[in-house]
Parts: sequence; structure tokens; C-alpha cells
Amino acid sequence: MYVFLNGQILKEEDAKISITDLSYQFGYGLFETILCREGIPLFIEGHYKRLSHSARDIGMTFPVDLTDIQSWIKQVLSANKLTSARIKVIVSKRLEDKFNILIMTSNIGTFPASYSLICKTLIRDPKSISFRNKTTSRADSFVAYKEAIENKFNDVLYLNEKNELVECSRANIFLVLEDKIITPSLESGILSGVTRSKVLDIAKKEAIHIEEKNVHSLYLNKAQSVFATNAIIGIMLVSRIKLNEKEYNYQTTTFITKLKNIYDTDVQEYIRKNKNTPVNISK
Repeated sequence: MYVFLNGQILKEEDAKISITDLSYQFGYGLFETILCREGIPLFIEGHYKRLSHSARDIGMTFPVDLTDIQSWIKQVLSANKLTSARIKVIVSKRLEDKFNILIMTSNIGTFPASYSLICKTLIRDPKSISFRNKTTSRADSFVAYKEAIENKFNDVLYLNEKNELVECSRANIFLVLEDKIITPSLESGILSGVTRSKVLDIAKKEAIHIEEKNVHSLYLNKAQSVFATNAIIGIMLVSRIKLNEKEYNYQTTTFITKLKNIYDTDVQEYIRKNKNTPVNISK
């Protein structure tokens, strides 16, 4: 695979970053994972907005325009002869007040029909910049996700010390009740997911009642169905959740079907609108 690193397209094995990089030393870096379809990085404006906000939040000057990132993604896709891919943009800081910008691609692969989640308690400060931003300080998430996969689950679902649902290691979580949908609030210390924001926008337009609130694990008993969201899987039905020795099983509902259909339509419309938009790739 070819990658983009600091203005150059390089073979993956030739891309080198100094040991003085602060992301390596302290986890002082940011990243975004973006889905590309038909050569178009989906909803990249939302990813760029979050990246810029996070850079300000952690005190990292980030003098890169959206058009720069779009250009570099196009170059990486072209070098790897890909149109559909998972893109990872990593921004890190060097000691000498310079940046490393790394853009990598990988194949999307296939998705299961639904997800299964295993619950794990994680005690963390909801105001921590390491969690409310998409920083590279995510060793706990990596380990928990690895354990979930080893135990034949698709992801881990975090609970806090109050036994409230927080988020998955790689996704936001939504519970469908009889007349509404509930999801943990940003004040819970969760990441403000780009796809999560899209779901909230769709619900508002369609007059679907969604509440952002503290979601106790007892709601797993009340939920008719559950779904998870992130930029790669979009809206994914969760069919099984294991909490301690108890398992909850769920089926899809009209709420999820409606949201998923509208989201998929929005994706196709976004691709159509951006298909012929020129991006400067001469940089």
C-alpha cells in the first residue's frame, strides 16, 4: 500500500516518522476515519470540523485546509488504485513545532448483518480531552476491542461507574424504545460521532423523537431494538448484548429501517453532488 506523509506519496514500508513525534511519546495526536465510496470521502466536512475543533481543544495549531485533505486523500486513492476504501488521517506534532500528516488506506471488507456487543466497565473522566476528542491516546479502547473480537463479539460497549451506557470502542450507541430513541449525551464523555450527528439531524427532519440523556443499563431491558453508528458501518443493527452473565437479544424495528434508508439515500446524494466537484491534486 501507498500512504501520504508530509507532502509525499510513499510505499508503506518507506514512510518514517521520528521518535520525537509527540503522538509516539505521549499520545498527543488526532485521527479521523473516513469512508470513501466511488472516490468520494463521505461527509468529510463533518470530519474536518471535528478535527479542527479537537486541535483547538488540545492546543494544537492546525494550519491545514479542508481542500488540502481532500487533495491528499485523492492522491492516496489514486496511488492505490482504489475508489472505495477506509481512510485514516493522523495528525501528530513534532517537538520542533512541525506536524506529521499521515493518510493511510485499507480495504473496507464485508460487514455482518448485525453486531454483537459485550459490556465492560470503564472509569474515566467525562471531561477528559483524551476521550471527548478523537486522540491517539486510545490504548484502553484498543485492548477492549481486541478482547471483544477474541471472544467472538464485534465490539465492546462501555459502562461507567454509575452503570450507565457510554459508547462502544469504535461507535456510538442508540436504544429504540416504543415511542422514541435514546442515546448517551455528549456530557457523558463520549465522542461526538459524525454519523451520530447525521442520525440526530435525520431524526429532527423526520420528527422522530430522540433524547440525549444518561442511559442506565436497565434500559437494555426496555429497549425494543438497538443500533450502533460510525463512519464505516453507518447505521448497524445490534442483535445481541452481553452484560455480565445476562444476554439481551434484539430485532430491527421500523425506526431503524427508516433511519437506515434515509441515511443510505443521503450517502448516495452526497456522492452525486460531489462526484464532479474538482479538487486540486497538484499540491
